[in-house]
Amino acid sequence: MTTQPPALGRHASASAAPRPASPDILCRDLVRIFVTEGIEVQALQGLNLRVEAGEIVALVGASGSGKSTLLSILSGLDRPTGGTAEVAGADLLTLGRRDRVRYQRQTVGFVWQQAARNLLPYLTAAQNVALPLTITRAPDRRGRALDLLDLLGVAHCEDRLPSQMSGGQQQRVAIAVAVANSPRVLLADEPTGELDEATSAEVLEMLRAVNAETGVTTLIVTHDPTVSEHVARTVQIRDGRTSTEVLRRTETDEHGTERHVAEEFAVLDRVGRFQLPPDFVESLDLRDRVRLSLEPDHVGVWPDGSVPVPGPVGPAAGAGRHRPGPVPRHAAADGATADVTAESTDETGEQR
Repeated sequence: MTTQPPALGRHASASAAPRPASPDILCRDLVRIFVTEGIEVQALQGLNLRVEAGEIVALVGASGSGKSTLLSILSGLDRPTGGTAEVAGADLLTLGRRDRVRYQRQTVGFVWQQAARNLLPYLTAAQNVALPLTITRAPDRRGRALDLLDLLGVAHCEDRLPSQMSGGQQQRVAIAVAVANSPRVLLADEPTGELDEATSAEVLEMLRAVNAETGVTTLIVTHDPTVSEHVARTVQIRDGRTSTEVLRRTETDEHGTERHVAEEFAVLDRVGRFQLPPDFVESLDLRDRVRLSLEPDHVGVWPDGSVPVPGPVGPAAGAGRHRPGPVPRHAAADGATADVTAESTDETGEQR
């Protein structure tokens, strides 16, 4: 059972106030190209992401998928090559040096995987949390620090140095440091990467508690798919693009029984491309290219060498309903990416 953390009381974050209707994180056709020894590497390939104000989202991807590059851009440590990257209204493509420093101090909070990057070893927990408040000359710095430590369940660690705390306690204090200045957005880079399973679950619950208590928009970047169990929305990133999303919710039936429901969606970019989930590709043995059929209420994707037979659509109805034959539309399936912008014809035979 998860213990409900205490409220922040008089030091409650300003982030809990009503927020604007525009998203706190908006990436559109985001591109980042690195040049290494004369060779261009495109780490982000037209990535699209939208995170609403007050939302908590997990961005999950393997090493090399582009998630660390994205986080560097959103934190203001790196600048995109092209596209749009906006956080709390700040345009990260054009942000100047002075505004970038202010952005990093006031707009975003950051939690690193390594405790050594989050906390100063010669300061106590309370002093670490109060440090960003000192830089911005906030009033009642110690009171705010103690309230945050209490919220995160580590008030008893206020006088301890990082070396005197466990890994989980260090990460909780790091979260308190990250939200001390009441940022609009909290970015967490593999916050549970160095923790055991039980401690990881506790830290993730604390991130949820801070999000619920303060309203800070939270983006958790990780390679661990189990993190998705702790958030309502998970976005997969592959090959420098967001590929699929899973939305989770709790439903109650007429008998009062609760059940958890998860729906998976493919992310469609502005030119009509999307990435199929890997298990879909493996299940149907999709290779190189696929066939597409446009139906009144959906798009069919079929293995090359077969075409859909008109009829009911569904798991039972779809079984055995393929036959060989030519179909005018194809899409590349290399890398499990389907392009649904292929030309189609209307009833007169003219291209649309």
